[in-house]
Amino acid sequence: MKYSQNQAILASVVVLGLLLSPVIQNWVNKPKDNFPLSYYPMFSMKRGVTYGVYHLVGYDEAQNRYHIPYRLTGTGGFNQVRRQIKKAARSENAAEFTKQVAQKIAKKKKEPYTKINRVELVRGYYHLENYFLKKDTLPVREKKIAHYNIKK
Repeated sequence: MKYSQNQAILASVVVLGLLLSPVIQNWVNKPKDNFPLSYYPMFSMKRGVTYGVYHLVGYDEAQNRYHIPYRLTGTGGFNQVRRQIKKAARSENAAEFTKQVAQKIAKKKKEPYTKINRVELVRGYYHLENYFLKKDTLPVREKKIAHYNIKK
């Protein structure tokens, strides 16, 4: 089937109009995100310069900082564990949660876990652009929620 030039232009305009129609949602008070025509608020939403995330950090006697992998902090995949950490941090069980993670770390026989003598549950605020583009992975600021000292 052959299309005339006018039919092809009309079809192109209709398709482009459909694809661009979700952009209107950016100027609506209560935007609606409808699949498959989505304006992707996850990507288009205004964000601050920094982003806060709950996580666990280990320290040795010299105050060297160690990242605690999510596999040691909860059960399930990365996002499930991230939610578990957030829930614990916002609850009255933050200290107990931190203690349980510290006890798991204390049982590890490999470095760097054998060096860690304190575990902290923190909310770290990271400068997103520097984190991803400049690989500056240290937080801009950090709020300690709970801690546990590992007795050796």
